[in-house]
Amino acid sequence: MSRRADLMARLLDALRRANALSVAMSQAAAERIGINTTDLHCLNLLTNGPLTASELARRAGITTASVTGVIDRLETVGYVRRERDSVDRRKVVVTLQVQQAAQDVAPVFSPFVRAWRGAMEGYTDEQLELIAGFLDKTEEVFQTEVGRMRAG
Repeated sequence: MSRRADLMARLLDALRRANALSVAMSQAAAERIGINTTDLHCLNLLTNGPLTASELARRAGITTASVTGVIDRLETVGYVRRERDSVDRRKVVVTLQVQQAAQDVAPVFSPFVRAWRGAMEGYTDEQLELIAGFLDKTEEVFQTEVGRMRAG
C-alpha cells in the first residue's frame, strides 16, 4: 500500500472512531443534562438560530410529529420557546433560550471544550487552518451523504 493510501485509510478509520465516540459523548451528556439524545441534537441545531418546527424536524431527521414532542419537552424545562414567525404568523418558530441552556448545558461540555483547546495548543496557526479546512470539507461530505441517504 502506498504512503498516501495508508494515510487516507488511517484518516478514514480515525473519522469512524471519532464519530462513534461523538455519539457516546452525546449520550453521556444528554444523560447528565437530563434529556434524551434527540432533544440534545435539536438543541445543538438551534444554536445556529431559530428554526421552524418543520425545519428543525428536517434537519434532525425526525418526523414533524416527533419534533412536537421534542419541542414540548425542551419548552417544559426552559431550553426553547415557541414564537410566531414575524412575517408569517401561521408559522411557529422555535428559539433557543440561551441563558437557560448556558446555565444547564454548557457546564457539561466545558471540560470537553477545555480538553479540545489543550489538544490544539501544539499546532501552528497554519496547521489549525488546514485542520479547520478539513473539518469544513468533512461537514460538507456529511451533509451531502445524509441528504443522499434520506432521499432514498
